[in-house]
Amino acid sequence: MHECVYKNETPKMVVLKCVGPNSFYLEKVVMPAELCWFSGPLEGRVEIWQMAVNGQLLSVRGDVADFLVDQPQKVDHHAVA
Repeated sequence: MHECVYKNETPKMVVLKCVGPNSFYLEKVVMPAELCWFSGPLEGRVEIWQMAVNGQLLSVRGDVADFLVDQPQKVDHHAVA
């Protein structure tokens, strides 16, 4: 497991989901301006879902490696339009 961080820079609450091998699953609610520290497998995927009027909207999709604490943070986390 690797230490990761995500900062919610949106004005809305989002849901962070991390899915990996061996049935690994993590889901956390992240409030606006909040830093979310989490551990995930290097082979895992991270998705950030925003709340919308008709449900959840996928806004970011990336690899756990994109969110590692010990690397410079990237600006573009494979944003989904």
